[in-house]
Amino acid sequence: MPIAAYLETGVRRLERNEKIGLYAIVLPKEQMFNYGARPVIYGLDQHNNARYSQGRNGERILDETVLPLIEQYRYVTYVPGKIDWTHEREWRWPYRGDIKNFLNHIKEYGIPENIESTPGFDFKSSEINGAGIIVPFVEDIPTVAHDILTLIDRGIIGRNTFKFIIAVESLQSWTQLSEPGALLSCINDNTFGFESFFDLSASKVKNYADSINDYVSELYSKKDFLNDNYAVEFGNAWVWIHDNQSQVVRALLQAGMIKVNKEGRYLLDVNLASVDWPLRRKQAFASHVAGWLKHRFDIEAGGYSVQGKDHYDAIPSYETPLKEQHPFYNHTVNVDW
Repeated sequence: MPIAAYLETGVRRLERNEKIGLYAIVLPKEQMFNYGARPVIYGLDQHNNARYSQGRNGERILDETVLPLIEQYRYVTYVPGKIDWTHEREWRWPYRGDIKNFLNHIKEYGIPENIESTPGFDFKSSEINGAGIIVPFVEDIPTVAHDILTLIDRGIIGRNTFKFIIAVESLQSWTQLSEPGALLSCINDNTFGFESFFDLSASKVKNYADSINDYVSELYSKKDFLNDNYAVEFGNAWVWIHDNQSQVVRALLQAGMIKVNKEGRYLLDVNLASVDWPLRRKQAFASHVAGWLKHRFDIEAGGYSVQGKDHYDAIPSYETPLKEQHPFYNHTVNVDW
């Protein structure tokens, strides 16, 4: 539904003590149409006589002589007095993939196997541009921006997939967004410049990269550095830099020195996979470099390691704790209208 209609619905549900999430993804209708989204069908000519059965997973299935199965995701039962027939219709997007394995896993274990296996719209294979996010509070914006930038850096979405972040509390009234001109003005006023985090100058990237590489090389050259006795454990370690918007991180990403793992950690590779050290010595080395980064560039960083594996997407063995309020944890406020 349009942004103004979404906010209006929220206000009305609040008045009726109903609940609706305050967080929303706003997708461009014209582009979503190209990916299969369609407006709903409110009622049928013969709705009183429409026979239906129940599917294996509890879904309602109408007689296909009344409405083809492929279109039934769009059907909304006519309920007089419950729907504002004057505003633009709701749109829906159907998932056409195979959900058999997903449903079987839910049936057996009660929860999805992981987020990646959950059926949904695949931003990675689409070319959606100019989408936006609605959040309840201004303080949510840095957290959402952190998540969007992480998705861009992981290659899940493009740089231009999301354009704006609007905080509901900053709006005087939802009615100010009912006119196209006012809505466009609001979007432009709340544009988040993700492009500014990319394409740093080659000289700036080189300066950061050389500074860090020189320091790491110097540490490796000190043969007596970290010569304590360590238990024999196999694994690998990295430096986890916590602020994905810092210029240091942006430069190191551009230089190919930082990788982002599937959980969104920005990991600086200091070549610990190439040395035959016990895991805890590698952890100590990474933590030492993290401390130097904090002192040298005033950025928060710590150690991160996996045991028995070389790859950063393996199960973590150790990580420097973060403050609970850090955007990495995305503790969005649990609130409803």
